[in-house]
Amino acid sequence: MDKILSENKLLNTRRSFIKGSALSLLAVAGASQTKAIAQGIDFNDSKNYDDDRLFAAVRSELLVDPNLNYLNTGTLGPSPTAIVEKVTALMHRLEMNPAAENFGPMGNEMELTRAKAAKFFGADEDEIILTRNTTEGISMICSAIDWKEGDEILTTNHEHGGAKTGLNFLAATKGAVIKKITMPVPIESKQQLLDLIKSNITDKTKLLLLSHIETVTGLRMPIKEVSELIADKEILFVVDGAQAPGMIEVDVHDMGCDAYACSGHKWILGPKETGILYLRKAIQNKINNVFISTGYRSYSASSGTRNAPIIIGFGDVLDWHMAIGQQRIEKRCMALAQYCDAWHLHNIANNNFRE
Repeated sequence: MDKILSENKLLNTRRSFIKGSALSLLAVAGASQTKAIAQGIDFNDSKNYDDDRLFAAVRSELLVDPNLNYLNTGTLGPSPTAIVEKVTALMHRLEMNPAAENFGPMGNEMELTRAKAAKFFGADEDEIILTRNTTEGISMICSAIDWKEGDEILTTNHEHGGAKTGLNFLAATKGAVIKKITMPVPIESKQQLLDLIKSNITDKTKLLLLSHIETVTGLRMPIKEVSELIADKEILFVVDGAQAPGMIEVDVHDMGCDAYACSGHKWILGPKETGILYLRKAIQNKINNVFISTGYRSYSASSGTRNAPIIIGFGDVLDWHMAIGQQRIEKRCMALAQYCDAWHLHNIANNNFRE
């Protein structure tokens, strides 16, 4: 059985037990009596700790009540204490001299977040736009591309409502035709997914939108293989990444998609109302949106004033993740998902569930 089957078995089974949770499972690891790592974002010595000790320290960094097993990170993730304190301090600092700070030192600090996001996503800095959430990123694309009536959008029946908002806008205002692949549950193989996509592509397909990890089932899409499948076609490939970064490692250049949108306040555990839109250089001339018409910088003439404290805090939480290690976080999440899978199957076998 190929890799995607084992990954998807864990993620699909998760739905009935802990819908919308994986990095949140880090929060279940339990707080240590003595913090393994000092409070703050400096986890650079994490390689010196075993996983149990490291992720106990991660848990101790969160503000979530120690008696609460928080399992809704897929909606909103709890930010580390140091990030909350940093944003609070920045808000005080900003209000002491708003204009001078916003268009001076704090503006410069805010811009550094784009570089951190590029490193986190395996992108170039001039491919990164800081948004407020996944929905805004996808809508920015959908409101910015040239369209002919009858052009087709290919997607699935498992996409999140936020992503569908942009697609529905194209249908309502520009005559786009939305085609939805009916997703089988469970998926039998990676090849089954690729065959489904290939069989639904037509000469009119102009945009393909897929979730990196489905909100509905937890299915992990083979984004790189899909990119290779449509490489010789004039199809804009947009990925809804709301449920992936911060839980699994993401490298947009390696995956080969044209655009990738995500929120910073889910698995990344960043300040609320933060997000990232990646636009591959080769397709940037196709995205003509007023918000980015004067450039991709955090603050520009077309973006207007931004919320510098939360954007700077978002950069700090990206540092925090990269210090812990994205591969290590993904490994931990998959191990915990497997543990929960086994627990769930054990209870089914022993008829431990009641109406």
